[in-house]
This record gives sequence, structure tokens and C-alpha cells, in this order.
Amino acid sequence: MKRSITTLAGTMSLAAALVAGTAAATPASAAPLPQRVQQRTQTDPTIVDVTSANYDQVMEMSKTKPVVLDFTAEWCHWCQVEKPYLQRYHDDDGGSWIWARVDVDQNQSLVRQYGVRGIPALVSVRQGSEYGSRFVGFDPSSPEMLRYWLTNVVGDY
Repeated sequence: MKRSITTLAGTMSLAAALVAGTAAATPASAAPLPQRVQQRTQTDPTIVDVTSANYDQVMEMSKTKPVVLDFTAEWCHWCQVEKPYLQRYHDDDGGSWIWARVDVDQNQSLVRQYGVRGIPALVSVRQGSEYGSRFVGFDPSSPEMLRYWLTNVVGDY
């Protein structure tokens, strides 16, 4: 009975958030990045949009720095909620890891290659191969779990 009430309450909260609009459901810290930050990411060599054309180059980068493959999509709500946290942690780490964004709609071969079944999904790569655990999903009530995972990715490199 308790589980049914909890599930019903969660469903009602989700419905209320959808009715109120996504802006009300999104935490303030997950707001869209300011224009200056968006411009910086376009010129930062440690932030890469992965395609089949540059995938081998990204794997070469993993020989000198840890690479985090970020399987994402524009239409994915939780991917967009996670994005500002990734940006903040990447900035805090001073570019010590490569943030390699993989658009799942444009890169189905990479999705299949890595066996990604849900997004957002983060996969750590070093020396051209996946290592360690994956970080799948995102809970904005505990972004410290993402921070912890990223710290281990960089520390284990």
C-alpha cells in the first residue's frame, strides 16, 4: 500500500511539473548556460562533439587524458538537466579530462558499439578502451554522485 501511495505521489508530482512547464521543474542550477559559457565550450579543446569522423582522434586523446563519453540528445530532458553540472565540474577540474559529447541520434554506430541502452550515459575511456564503471541516468537531488564518479575517473587514470 505504501509503495502504491509513493508511486502515485511521484506520478502526481511529475504531472504537476509537466503542467507547470519544464522551466518550473528544472532546478535553478540547471538553467541554460549563459551565452559566454556556450561560446567558451565551442573553443575549448577539452570539450569535443564526437562523430564517426573524429572518433579515432578522441581515442588518441584518451592516451594522454581521461575521456568521458557523454551519450546525450537534445530532446532528452535529464541529459539537459545534467549538462550544466558536467560543465561546472569540467571547469572546476581545469580541463583535466576530455568531455566527449556523443549525440545518440547522429551516432548510432557508437551507441551500438558501447551498448548504450539509456541516456544520459557517461562512459570513461583511457588508452582507447572503456574502463571503470558507467554513470547512467541523473538525479538532480544528488549531483554529488556525479562529482564523485568524475573524481574517480580522473583519479584512476
